[in-house]
Amino acid sequence: MYPNTRNYRNTDVATADRGKLIIMIYDHCLKWSHAAVDAIHRNDIELRARAIFKVQDGITELQCALDFQKGGEVANNLQRLYDFYNRHLSEANIQNSAENINDVITMMSSLREAWVQCFENVRKSGTISMTHSQKSNVSLVG
Repeated sequence: MYPNTRNYRNTDVATADRGKLIIMIYDHCLKWSHAAVDAIHRNDIELRARAIFKVQDGITELQCALDFQKGGEVANNLQRLYDFYNRHLSEANIQNSAENINDVITMMSSLREAWVQCFENVRKSGTISMTHSQKSNVSLVG
């Protein structure tokens, strides 16, 4: 990766509002999920494991962003879903299963689109502040 690209991405992450940051983390997870599937097809065990770990790092970031006081039942359901993703990805890593990863890709893609709609509706209505309030520790550049 070119140095300027890394700097641009780091700036993009540092200045993103919460909604954009959540979407960026989903994009990170989906990118590395696809890389894991490709690695399985190429029988590249090292890349498969590394890619799955990067997806799980992103999921950890999503879990850390949950606000159980404000989010109530929705936050609890997302926590359970993220736990499911992690278990399914761990099984994929152990069993070399592209099917497990594709299951996560399908579910995560749908949830990403739901978040996009939610954040667009919130921005239009102006009902919730979308300011960035915590730093993400996930590396979205590699």
